[in-house]
Amino acid sequence: MSVRVLAVLAVAALASACSYSETRTVAAQPVDDSCAVYGYTPGTTAYNICVEREAAARRRGRMAADYAQASLIADSQSACLSYGLVQGTPSYDRCVQREMAYRRPL
Repeated sequence: MSVRVLAVLAVAALASACSYSETRTVAAQPVDDSCAVYGYTPGTTAYNICVEREAAARRRGRMAADYAQASLIADSQSACLSYGLVQGTPSYDRCVQREMAYRRPL
């Protein structure tokens, strides 16, 4: 009888070991994490530089209502280049669009 009990316990232990599943929780990125959207990996030096420069640009605020469209585009492109993005890449294009939206007059 003890052999049967041991066999049942062994089968139960194997069945429970096979049913183990690992759950990983990934922290969600903030919705407005521009630097991650531009393709930088959070935690890297390039990402941190991008975050610092973008925060400084945000602190400077929006532009005046008479801000010319040409200046809007040039300043947006300049900001994206300062974040370390390469002109002509999809990340750069997304950055320019976001920077222009940030700079539009209220």
